[in-house]
Amino acid sequence: MSADRENFYESTAKRLAASTVFYRVDSVVHVEDIDDIWFWQQFLTKYRPGRYKFYPATTNEKGNRVTGCTQCLKYKDFLSQKFFICIDSDLRYLLDEEISAENGILQTYTYSWENHCGFAERLQAKFDELTGRGDWFDFVAFLQGYSEIVYEPFLAMLYQERNGQIEFGRDAFRRLISLIYRKGDEVNNGEQFLKRLDAGIQEAHDSIGEVTGFNLTAESEYYALKGIDRNNVYLYVRGHCLYNTLTSIGKKLCEGTGIDFEQNILKSELAFERYDAISRIKSDIGKLNNLRLRP
Repeated sequence: MSADRENFYESTAKRLAASTVFYRVDSVVHVEDIDDIWFWQQFLTKYRPGRYKFYPATTNEKGNRVTGCTQCLKYKDFLSQKFFICIDSDLRYLLDEEISAENGILQTYTYSWENHCGFAERLQAKFDELTGRGDWFDFVAFLQGYSEIVYEPFLAMLYQERNGQIEFGRDAFRRLISLIYRKGDEVNNGEQFLKRLDAGIQEAHDSIGEVTGFNLTAESEYYALKGIDRNNVYLYVRGHCLYNTLTSIGKKLCEGTGIDFEQNILKSELAFERYDAISRIKSDIGKLNNLRLRP
């Protein structure tokens, strides 16, 4: 970052932190977009009660209003208890990028906040509670099957991303999982959908097989330390893809019930402290109190 740009973001961070007095809040929080506020507000309310002003966008050095993770991270050297940022991890956590709550950055650990909405046990319980159709479809079985299919190619993709290889990168993997409901996918816990997903993986097998130096055992052990196993990879794939898949299937399952699957089930209360990734966020929020008070 040039000196002029650095000065711009440093002075903006100071101004945003100082604006807590004007807004009568404890902290100003920059998130990636307006949809992210719903997610982060729940965590901060639960684990760091206070008053917050959320910014889903800020003005860049050219005077343009900008959203997104890249814009948030332009402030990364100028954060404090009065002004901090909350971002989707994307693949940053899995690729060991330097992001930490100690520096004022909260992250999802899953690919994005949408993955947390799909936590299988919570999803199944809420679906059964609101529709009484829990015996129609088992989201736990579906997402375990989904994870089993994508586990090895996901680790191969991560290996390539870490090592600068291009045969099977994140875009190729994203295309494989960008699937939504087709007639019949709701039968037998998504069996037809899972077969279609698996068929796409098999078609890509040659590209996956060309990943030079990839060792499944070594990669499995490495990512197990980060909380990934064959049953929960769905939490770490591109969240928007997973969210679209679940929404499309759930909409079919909720037909005739009066239940809006996305709003009433997917976006119901999160499963706090019930799995590794969400517990990491709780731990990070506690670390914010160690930040400097102001930029």
